[in-house]
Amino acid sequence: MAASNQEKLITFLDDLAAAIEPKAVGDTPLARGWRRVADSIPRGEIETGPAQPARRPACTHLAAGYRNLENAGPHLRKLAVSFQAIEPLLDWTSREERRDSKALAENYAGATIVGRDGVIASEHVEIGVSILSPNMVYPDHRHPPEEVYIALSAGDWRQNDEPWIAPGIGGLIHNPANIVHAMRSGDQPLFAIWCLPLP
Repeated sequence: MAASNQEKLITFLDDLAAAIEPKAVGDTPLARGWRRVADSIPRGEIETGPAQPARRPACTHLAAGYRNLENAGPHLRKLAVSFQAIEPLLDWTSREERRDSKALAENYAGATIVGRDGVIASEHVEIGVSILSPNMVYPDHRHPPEEVYIALSAGDWRQNDEPWIAPGIGGLIHNPANIVHAMRSGDQPLFAIWCLPLP
């Protein structure tokens, strides 16, 4: 019997936690941020939100993102499979108010999986995904909640005027609350999942 959408979403959340938790350890800002996210993830019966499935042009790069994870570790491979199962449910947008060029509006797409506008309704946490075409920069921005990313591809992240860092596939990034941050892709699309505990 095929899994229901609710079962697919729960599997995705379980696989996301399994991919992040072994690396978010100790008493670090990243580990504390992840615990705040994990404590807020809906469990049991989940309420689905208002998302209406839709795709953006940058979603054509998802296939390359999946291929890059085929030889990753078991947790990342499982996460890729469970994400593919829920991807048809997502409402991809370009959040054009953040764009500094028309080109970026065509080369970036993001979707909220858990949150006020997500497939899973939540007032306490936001979990989503970003895909960025090759050789693009997602511009400086900031937001009140802190943020934990898991990189599912190569790519670079930067905070304030500090150097760009490359966490690698499966690497974690922690953006403290209100810090200016950006990300950029290289020769391959940037593919990542982000998690924000909401105030």
